[in-house]
Amino acid sequence: MSSTPIQVFRTQSSSEIISIPTRHDPKSNQHVVLWTDIQLAFGNVKRIIRSGATVLLLTDENLQ
Repeated sequence: MSSTPIQVFRTQSSSEIISIPTRHDPKSNQHVVLWTDIQLAFGNVKRIIRSGATVLLLTDENLQ
């Protein structure tokens, strides 16, 4: 049985981990997390930082 991959996130001010299911992007054939899904989980999020660097986000006309 295959399950949907997830990506985990947390806010800088909390140790609580939030798991967000990924979606399949047919153009890149990769699993991605949509910005809108991140915003639903973290209402006032403005950016994502990993290892001190801001994560650049891509948009796709099909995934928005």
